[in-house]
Amino acid sequence: MPKKVKARNMRNEGKFSFMWDFFVLVMVLLLGEFFCPVSGPIGFRSMIVLYAIDGCLTLFFLYIMEKYAVTISGLYEKTVINILTNIYTFVIISFINLIFFKSADKFVADGFIAIGKVVALFVTDLILEKVRSNPKLRGKPKLLILGASSKNFNRMKRIKYGVLKNYESWYESIEGMSDEEVQDFVDEQFVKYDAICILDGLPEKEYSIMVKKTMELNIDLFVVPNLIDVGKTHARIVRFDDVLTLYMPKKNLSGIERFLKRAIDIVLSVVGLVIAAIPMVFIALAIKITSPGPIFYCQKRLTKGKKEFGIYKFRTMIPDAEKLSGPKFAEKDDPRITPIGKILRACRLDELPQILNILKGDMSVVGPRPERPVFVEQFEKEIENYEYRFEVKAGLTSLSHVYGRYSTYIHDRTYYDLFYITHYSLFMDFKIILLTSKTMFLKSAAEGEDDFKEKTTVNTEKETKPVEK
Repeated sequence: MPKKVKARNMRNEGKFSFMWDFFVLVMVLLLGEFFCPVSGPIGFRSMIVLYAIDGCLTLFFLYIMEKYAVTISGLYEKTVINILTNIYTFVIISFINLIFFKSADKFVADGFIAIGKVVALFVTDLILEKVRSNPKLRGKPKLLILGASSKNFNRMKRIKYGVLKNYESWYESIEGMSDEEVQDFVDEQFVKYDAICILDGLPEKEYSIMVKKTMELNIDLFVVPNLIDVGKTHARIVRFDDVLTLYMPKKNLSGIERFLKRAIDIVLSVVGLVIAAIPMVFIALAIKITSPGPIFYCQKRLTKGKKEFGIYKFRTMIPDAEKLSGPKFAEKDDPRITPIGKILRACRLDELPQILNILKGDMSVVGPRPERPVFVEQFEKEIENYEYRFEVKAGLTSLSHVYGRYSTYIHDRTYYDLFYITHYSLFMDFKIILLTSKTMFLKSAAEGEDDFKEKTTVNTEKETKPVEK
């Protein structure tokens, strides 16, 4: 009888990767000191401090950009994170050097060390990836996704195919089952899986049965929250007399938060204009040469308090693209999109002119993405509490922007926006900005609805039967 292969523990793998990265960074920094000793204005103690800052910043950026998350997509995404992390670390260390030491030798040494860290981290990730993906050593953990097919069929498919890199996933609709049938189902099936994902919209009794069984088996649990539950993760514990109560205060930005957010917006937009000036000139020339019509276009969008403003973008479609079709979202292989427009959309470079909107005060760097009035009117009728996303300014990037894609359902985008508003902090803004830089290099983030359909065209009769372990 063949030996049963244990399932990978994704959470422990993340911790193990962090420890390996820590060890690798220490070794690279020690080798950097050995091969690139720096004299002059930087003494030995200062060098130790700078190397400590370098290592801590590198680990900090790796962690913030979620290299160790259980749903990390693979080696390519980790490599993107490694490269961006070391670019940011190099910039900060060079800035410190410029302010305090002005050492050209140290600048060159830091450049070589940054390259060495990228190579060392890549090799480490490659080895770990090869070892972990060896089916003889560890198998993929099995994930069962549960929901109601009439409400969540497409979302169940999206989750299944979105985690195939790390999980052997399957989905099952429990719609129409009685409480007794649900209990029999979880007793029989849950023991075969390493993780359970429960979608929103299920009856409370069925939800309780599944959560209780998951806790009893001590396996991983993922929960897609109802809209009302989005704010609970930020709730505070209080008590009314002796009754434990969750307090979810209405989230409004304080005067200090609004001042700091606006100050950061101004600084970043000015710096962004300086950095993006030359690329924007080349983009403008490319649009002008390859496609007749204006370089920019202005479209009406809504921001805080549903205030209407004109959003600036590089034109990526043919002139008068909606003259015949009317307002509609872009699709894969949309004939209205120009060849240059496809490239700009893939890299999100068509959004660069919105830096001017931020400088004017129409938008913020981070906030819910601005929507068109015609769609807002429709969404308010379909989505509960959709209007709450207008409590803050619209943003150049957002939580839904970094975790979703162009084809993400509006309901899920709204959940992300409300989560951002109820959990707002300057640190969250900082994290979203960092994740945005990563997203620009991930093709999956730019996939449209048709991209997803092509990847998830399946026989649904076959798919709704649970996998036997």
